[in-house]
Amino acid sequence: MKAITISQPYASLIADGEKIVENRTWHPGYTGPLAIHAGLGTQYLSPQELERYPTGKVLAVCVLVGCLHINTIRAAYQKGEGVGEFPAETIAKLAKHKHTEGPYCWLLEKITKLKHPVMIGGRQKLWNFDETRITE
Repeated sequence: MKAITISQPYASLIADGEKIVENRTWHPGYTGPLAIHAGLGTQYLSPQELERYPTGKVLAVCVLVGCLHINTIRAAYQKGEGVGEFPAETIAKLAKHKHTEGPYCWLLEKITKLKHPVMIGGRQKLWNFDETRITE
């Protein structure tokens, strides 16, 4: 399974289902199962928050169903149109979602938070994660 390392608190927001879009400067060139790894970076957290957000662990699995550029989302939303396999309702949901920032917006679905997060080092870009390490 592919994995992506994401800084906290954003990895936890995805795991909790509050963030359904991951924003990157690059297109993944991939769709399918995706593990959400909380990186070791804590630049977005206060010292008090560090206790609440785990780092260095795979927190969730989901399905990366596609990737759209923010300009494509905005243009389609203004016209009330869909884009490719994404109907107008999905485009509207993306356009209104507070975490849709771009430039490339990865749409995440079927997010499942792991009961037992898996400790593992992260990497840049997409990387391979052995899903047999998940013990649920």
